[in-house]
Amino acid sequence: MKGNFNEEIQILLQTYQRGLNEADVALVESVYANDGVFIGQPFPTATGKDDIVALYADFLSKLDFDVEFEILEVELADDLGFIRTQSVGTIVPKGQTPAGRERNREVFIVKRIDGAWKFYRYIFNPEVGGAQ
Repeated sequence: MKGNFNEEIQILLQTYQRGLNEADVALVESVYANDGVFIGQPFPTATGKDDIVALYADFLSKLDFDVEFEILEVELADDLGFIRTQSVGTIVPKGQTPAGRERNREVFIVKRIDGAWKFYRYIFNPEVGGAQ
């Protein structure tokens, strides 16, 4: 990778992770492109930042996250690229105690917009046999 892409991508994912773990919708909003798309089990597809923010606001008001992302692969070219990650942690209804940890796998398509990388497309699903 050229330049500071690795650091920029790490900061992008750390910001997203903090947004989830702190239930901070503004942090989550800051990582998405205006024309982003979110696709994740068991949630409906959200298209555009307004729909994405509404979806996150809803589930962050109902769920407690304690997740950590690990970057497995990054490919960036000009203004478009992808990040493949895995996340491990807990996602439970607010006020409940986690019974165990879960593992998900994610692919983020990122787009460089006004000099900053943003999530352009995001898809995730549970890792088969990944609960711990």
